[in-house]
Amino acid sequence: MEEKILESERNFIFKEMTEVLGTDFKNKPFVFDGFMFNVCTRGNIRIIINYKEYHVENKWLFVVPPKCIFSIVEYSPDFEVKVLFVSMDIVRDIPITPDFNFLRIIGDAPCVQLCTEKEDDMVKLYSIIERYEGSDSNTLLIRNTLILSLVLIAVSMYGKPIIHGTAYSRKEDITRQFFELLLEHYMHDVSFYADKLCVTPKYFSMSVKSVTGFPVQSWINEVVVFEAKKLLKTTELSVSQISDKLSFPDSSSFVRFFRTNVGIPPLEFRKQK
Repeated sequence: MEEKILESERNFIFKEMTEVLGTDFKNKPFVFDGFMFNVCTRGNIRIIINYKEYHVENKWLFVVPPKCIFSIVEYSPDFEVKVLFVSMDIVRDIPITPDFNFLRIIGDAPCVQLCTEKEDDMVKLYSIIERYEGSDSNTLLIRNTLILSLVLIAVSMYGKPIIHGTAYSRKEDITRQFFELLLEHYMHDVSFYADKLCVTPKYFSMSVKSVTGFPVQSWINEVVVFEAKKLLKTTELSVSQISDKLSFPDSSSFVRFFRTNVGIPPLEFRKQK
């Protein structure tokens, strides 16, 4: 199973979509620990966000929320999408109260058409943000202010949601609820999630596999590894504390799991640059 969770040492990424996802990205699922704001400036693409398909054309904005499954199904030869990835660290530092209604709206309708004026404004902001990649305090302040401006413009475009697609199927709904439970509990037992969703483990596993294309245990391992890496790199928690936080029975089990999936012990990973 290929790596699907975007990880970066940086709190933001400004690039063309092909630079962010690599060259072999078609029909590959990705999960982001932050927001991806995307402006289509040329051509068109078909995308899937959390199991629903959308057609995006020139002068369209689409937002991929954190922890949502994203993939590109098809695209025109001339497609161009400008991407701004904003980590949850930056989102938490933005000096405004989060708009939870915005989160609900983009969950139902992540794509919206831009007027020419708004597209020009966003593209110009993308270009300016690109110039401020330094780490000194002044550069960081300027960049974060510009990012906040872009985010506010994007949020303003979602006042009246445009609903696309159809309602979730039973399997899609099970899969969506599974990811919510996984990110809350980090349990490693498939039966735990099946019980929570009131379905048999066999039907639960079949639903997730048919919707995402990958076995449920692979998703559990992938998300737990991602969270473990994040805690090791961004906190001072001990291995034992991380083990408890990620629902392992003891620290030895966590160390074995991490070594199996990453190739090195947790403390060695923490020491790496």
